[in-house]
Formats: sequence, structure tokens, C-alpha cells
Amino acid sequence: MGTQTPKAAGSNPSTLRATEHTYAVRSAVERKRAASVSSWHGSLTTRDAPPPEERHHAGHDKRRREQYAVQPTRSPSHSPPRTLDIPEQLAELLITMIPGSEGEELAEAYREGTDLPPITGQSLSELDIQNIITNIRLRHDVNFDRNLSFRPNLDGAKGQGKVKAAHRYWRALVAELELYNRLFRGTLPMQEMDTHDWPTIVRHAERRIPKIFQTIRDVLKSLVPDRDHSRVDEHLDVGMLMQQIERGICDLVGLSEWMSCLLKEHCAPMRDEWVDKMVSYTRTGVTQNKPDSIVKGLCELLGILESMKLDVANHQIRNLKTLLIEDTINFETHYHLDRLVNGRARFDIQNAQKWYHSASAEFGPVCSTQRDPSRLHLEVLVRGVIATLFGEDGRSDFPEAMYLDIDRLQIIKAEIEDHIFFEVCLDMFATLLKQFGFQGPSLSVTRQQVVSSLTAIMGESSVGYGPHQWMANSEALSLEILRQASTLAGRATMYDYDNMSRANRLLRHLFFSTFTTQARNLESAVLPIILATIEKYSTSSPIELFNNLVPATTTTTTLPSVNPSQSTVPDTFSFHRLLHPDTHKLSDIANRISHITILHWRIWSKIAYIQDDASESRLTSTPAPQVSEAHVPSSMRTGEATETYEEAPAAHETSTQ
Repeated sequence: MGTQTPKAAGSNPSTLRATEHTYAVRSAVERKRAASVSSWHGSLTTRDAPPPEERHHAGHDKRRREQYAVQPTRSPSHSPPRTLDIPEQLAELLITMIPGSEGEELAEAYREGTDLPPITGQSLSELDIQNIITNIRLRHDVNFDRNLSFRPNLDGAKGQGKVKAAHRYWRALVAELELYNRLFRGTLPMQEMDTHDWPTIVRHAERRIPKIFQTIRDVLKSLVPDRDHSRVDEHLDVGMLMQQIERGICDLVGLSEWMSCLLKEHCAPMRDEWVDKMVSYTRTGVTQNKPDSIVKGLCELLGILESMKLDVANHQIRNLKTLLIEDTINFETHYHLDRLVNGRARFDIQNAQKWYHSASAEFGPVCSTQRDPSRLHLEVLVRGVIATLFGEDGRSDFPEAMYLDIDRLQIIKAEIEDHIFFEVCLDMFATLLKQFGFQGPSLSVTRQQVVSSLTAIMGESSVGYGPHQWMANSEALSLEILRQASTLAGRATMYDYDNMSRANRLLRHLFFSTFTTQARNLESAVLPIILATIEKYSTSSPIELFNNLVPATTTTTTLPSVNPSQSTVPDTFSFHRLLHPDTHKLSDIANRISHITILHWRIWSKIAYIQDDASESRLTSTPAPQVSEAHVPSSMRTGEATETYEEAPAAHETSTQ
């Protein structure tokens, strides 16, 4: 379904903005109905036999209404014991009907495919407004992204697994339609199966078609006004449709054309071409007896319905964004307290308390004594988070209470790490220029040229390269640094093995020996900016934080152009500052860290870090009290919403913060 649904612009863990499909102007739907063409009877006749006599269908009207529902017991059978159960016999029948690899593949899909389609009413239920306003992750992420929206979550290994499962389901649906050809329209005796227990055979054969019709009906009713519900129920009466399919009189083309008219009444004109494609696939499948084309039509239809549901949900988010942001602190405080009181917390609150008391002992003495107690406590949190971001003293873990911000913090950490590696490369460049005796003026474009070349070698990445990739590319990086330094110095360098090997050894040595120093330099440059930002906005409302600290256009970038306050090249090297610090990038990092920590502190300070009556000016190491029922307002009611659209779907999308 991923090909029909809006795709995010940048689908890394925190960049989740959805893009729209582009559709042509609405075109008229061809409505030529010929009874011999548009019925299921015409499309699913067997390849070598006319329709069967009506003997199998007489008197089955009432019985057929319930055959599409999965029954826990089988109808009595007087046939002899069978070696294979009915589902396996149906799979073997497929292999007999369709020789070769195609039959084997369809039989395997029929065995292994899920009974429910990839998109169901339940999976889309997270997009309902009542679930949107109780989705804790969305309620938190909306504070950090101006373009937050839902999209299907098909990222990573789990997402690829979903794609494969969906493909298997649609192939299983093709297999089921092929079985209908043989079971309901075939005239040759089925010697492969004992047909004495015909109702049980039909019940096992009709595993998926009834459920997909029911799914389409339920999702449609959630999208159209109440006045149209009776029309939907009338046209998508699952029991009646299955009877028509069994008797060969189901007008699928007519059903798809009615669906087209209904969808065009309620969805955006940009979807019209997509709707027409659905009708076209269905018509082709019916007229040319191609079950796979009919299945494509059903696949397109579910994609359209999902897209409409996403459009509605994203429209609601845009309209409610200000209210959701303003209510962040109240909602999240109640939500987390409720889970703690009822023993459903995602983490051990004592671990968060221990983290904070360790940070208090380490950073309390260096905090500004001019601040009031509440600002001191907040500064401890800020310094602890910054020390973790920069890997100070082996710190690698953020407080567990920040679980909703872990993705954002890890992305910032990866950007900082990449920047440090870029700085190490630039120091090697400066060192080589010094060795080559270059005494020219420093040019602002020089640094950017080197960075651009190194970025091309490393490849585009929106999350971070990681130390292993830097080490793996050290040979190519060192060669490029040597080439650019030689060119700038006007020196002809022999690119023999010895020169390249020395350059590579130098770069790898600098990676190991100067990384920590570069990290401390960058930290010393960023920390004052963050503390000043915290001081300025510590009492601001969530919407004020959003308006002032979230950039108007959110993008995902690494930080190759941020320069720390000092270089590791000796001061005697007059041009070691190849470019002035990029204050915009430094400010962006500071704003993102400040926004995360201020909001986190406003929610968690009294829950996880300090006592309710903590007003003394010095920091204490006394553990915070355990949460009890008395902390929870009696009026609080918190819903239990699914948090990702991959669970029910919708990993919503947020930008890099």
C-alpha cells in the first residue's frame, strides 16, 4: 500500500513529514455496463469449461449468508477420513489447476497469507480523533514539529516485514479467486477433493474475500456522513455479495463504479485519477478473466480509503495543534502519574531519580549560585543531558523519564559526533597546509569546499554516519584532504603508496587522539548559549516555546559547518581558523536542547527529580518520594492509546528536534 499513500519527506526516526500525491484533473468515469461483461460470472469462468449447472446452488440461499464467517466447528461429514485437512487440499487444488511455479507460489501464499487485509478498521482506528487526543507520543511530538503528520510506518526491518506480508496477502487473494473459479464455476468433477462436506469446503475457501468486503464497508462508513451509511450497507451487504459470487451474478464493475461516485463525493479532487485507476483495474479483471487485476483494484481501493483517513486525521491535527500544545504539561503530567500509580509505567522511576541525584552531586557545585532553587535544579538536568550528548566521562544514558525524547536526543548526539569528525578532518587539513609552508590568508570558502568534498565521500545521511563509517572511509577522506591541501599550497604531491599511507595513518591517529578535545571545545561553545536560552524561556508556556524555539522550516542536516571555539592546531599557525563559527547552527542546537529540557522539566520535576516541598537553595541527595494516589487529581482520566501507526499505524511524523 506504500505506493498509494502519502510518503514522508525524510523518514528517519524523527523526520516524519508527509507529502501529497499529484493527481490529474477529475475525469469522467466510463459507465458501460453489459451483463455478460460486468458480472463475476463472466470474469471468473474457467479457462476450459462453461458454467456448471445450478444443482450445487439450489436451496442454498439461507445457508450461504453465514458461510463467509469463520466457524469454530465443522459440519458433520460422512466421508472417510482424509489424509490432508481442507485448507491443505485447497492449496493442492491450486497446484493442480495452475501448473508450474505460479501454482506453487499461489498455493504457498494461500497457506501463509493472513486472513485480514494489511489495512483494517482497527489499524486505522488510531487516526480517529478520540485516539489522536490520547496518543501520548503524538501529544509530545507535536511540540517539536510545525509539519507533524501521520503516515504509514514502513521504515526499517519491521516495515519491510509489513510490505512482504502485504504482498503475500494480495497473492493469497488472487489464489482465493482462482479457487472460486474451480469451486463455483467449474464443471469438471473435483476428483482431488471429497465434496460430501461441501459447506465446510466453501467456508474454508472463503477466507479473505468476505473480510475485505467487511473492511471496506467499515472504513467507508467511518469516512462518509451518517446519511450515506444506509447506501454503504446496501451495496456492501457481505452475505448478499458472497451469494452472488457463488452463483456467478456478482456485478463487480457496477460495484466499483458506485464506489467511484461515492468516493468522488467525499474525497479531494486530487484523488479522482486514483479512483479511476481502481475502476479500470476492476473492469480489466472482470472482462479479461484476470483475478490479479481484480485484486489490484481492491488494493487500490484500500489505499484510497487509507489516504482519505490520513487526510482527515492530518487536518484535525492542524486544527487542534495549538490546543494540544497548550495542554501538553497538564496532559502528560496526568498521563504519567496515572501509569505510575497503577503500576503501568514504562520504566522504573527510581532509575530516573538515581540519574538525577548523580547529576546533582556532579554538577551542583558548578551551577550558578545566583539562581533561585528551581533554576538550580533545572540547570543540573541541563548539564547532565549535555554531558551525555557529548559523551563526557563515558556518559551514555539519558534519564529514563526522557523516553519520549530519546529519538530527538540521539539525533542531536549523532549530529554533534559527525561535526566533531569533520573538525578533526579540518585540523588535518590545516596541519598539512602548515607542513607545506602555506602562508596565505584564510578564506571563508576554503573550509566549506573541504567539507563539501568530505560529505560527498561519506554520502548523504539524515541521521548520522557513526564512528565506524568514518573509520571505514578514512583512506578516501585522507586522500581528499591531502589533495586539497596540496592544491591550495601549490605543491605537486606524488600520490604514491607511502604518501597515501602516511596521510591515512595521520587521520586515524587524529580521530583517536583529538576527538575528546574537539568534543570539549564544542561543548564549551554550546553550553553558555543553552544556559542563556533556558534562562530566557524557563517560564514560557508550551506554545511560546514552540513559536520561539521551533524553526519555521524544519530540516534534517548534519553539522559539518559548526566550528568549536578553539582548534587543536597550534596558535603559531596563523590560519587555523578557516571559517568563523556558524552561529546559526550553534543556535539551532541550543534551541533544540533547551526546548526538550524545559518541557521535560516542567512535566517531570515533581514526579521524578525533586521533592514537592523542595525550596531550599542547596541541592540535596535525598530520594524523591514515591508516587501515591494522593498525587493524582480525582478528575484525571487518561486514555490508553496505541502510540505508533505501525502498531495501529500511524507512526506520525515529526521533524528533527
